[in-house]
Amino acid sequence: MPVNHSRPSWQLLPVLAIALAASFIAWDAALMARTTRAQKKLGGHIAQLDRLSRLNTQIDQLVPAHVATLGDGGDKWNVQVAAIRGFMDHQLATLPDGVGMANLIKTLGKDLANCDSLHREARRSRTLSEATMADAVLTLMIRNMRGHVEDEVRQVQRNGLAAQTLVLDSQWTEAHVLLALASLLALLCAGLVTYVARLLVHANERSELLARTGEELERTNRNLRETMLSKEEKEVMLKEIHHRVKNNLQIVRSLIRFQMDKVREPHTTELFNECVNRVGAMALVHEQTYMSNDLANIDVANYLNSLLRDLVHAYNIRMKLHLDVDIQVGTLGVDTLTPLGLLINEVVSNSFKHAFHGRQEGTIILHLSGTEQGGLVLRIGDDGIGLSDADKWEKPNSLGMDLIHTLAGQLNASMAIAPGPGMVYQMTTVPDQEIRRRA
Repeated sequence: MPVNHSRPSWQLLPVLAIALAASFIAWDAALMARTTRAQKKLGGHIAQLDRLSRLNTQIDQLVPAHVATLGDGGDKWNVQVAAIRGFMDHQLATLPDGVGMANLIKTLGKDLANCDSLHREARRSRTLSEATMADAVLTLMIRNMRGHVEDEVRQVQRNGLAAQTLVLDSQWTEAHVLLALASLLALLCAGLVTYVARLLVHANERSELLARTGEELERTNRNLRETMLSKEEKEVMLKEIHHRVKNNLQIVRSLIRFQMDKVREPHTTELFNECVNRVGAMALVHEQTYMSNDLANIDVANYLNSLLRDLVHAYNIRMKLHLDVDIQVGTLGVDTLTPLGLLINEVVSNSFKHAFHGRQEGTIILHLSGTEQGGLVLRIGDDGIGLSDADKWEKPNSLGMDLIHTLAGQLNASMAIAPGPGMVYQMTTVPDQEIRRRA
């Protein structure tokens, strides 16, 4: 079974939260910059309206200046005209929207020159009718100048103030959206912190439990080494050790299952389940050991039947399953039965996972014969779809097959694929005499 080295999805949550926070900060900075630019433009248009209003006020002073100059012959007209020209040169020319201002200044300059010409003509008039005509035309020209200024005011209000107001409205709406999303991010971060804190608490509890278990085992082993015991006491103590090892393995199994509840990825769940089954196979050996009267000889049939029953329960088999079990070996020692049970666990697990896809029934084969001294013969497998590629057996690329080869090596056994339907392994261990001769 290939090992998944990818990072669990929950470990990516902090990275995702940091990336979201950075994006919100960048968004907020960009929004502030755009808002500042819009406010500056809006301020420029307000200043433009203020200066145009002041210009209209100065234009309105032309008529009183004209009348006063005609009445007393003073210089009020020239002073007012100079003031208007200076205002246009120093105030209007520095405003934004230079093209519009340039056209307005040019138009007002022409109108102001015409008004000045009419004013001088009125001063030179000999008759009342000529003076009245010049005054009427001058008044009309001054109104025309005001009209040009008011046209520019309307243009600024329509294309300047209104446009920037719409921009600021849209940015205000965008700011509300940003605030709402930032609030959601804050809630997400708070939930993430709570989740990580809970994981740390559980991890600390499991570490303390394992530490206490390890200390208890260490004390037991030290007491065994330091105390001279009788044969009966040693057997009782060994049974107690096997019993505690079995309980500790069950605790490890429970911890793994507890961790499985936190995983949602099917492949990762499958890997955890395989680990649970392997620990269960080892725990079952210790259970059979402390239940046996003879610690060196464990009932093989009871152990293997219990192992098959646990595997059927673990994989939740719903199909019609036949068990072709033939155990002709009475008892085995712990050193042989542990790797043998793990090997059978791997083969049967592979059968449940891969052999019966699309089938309503199937058969698990388990035949064991021989003795430890003369050599054991094991046939284990199924009548399923078989192995499509022989290279997968010769060159295993999964943890399950690699374990099968490794466990066969621990048993000093040769492994082969038996002919026939399905996938059946044929294992033969080397007799004790042959092992001693090779040594």
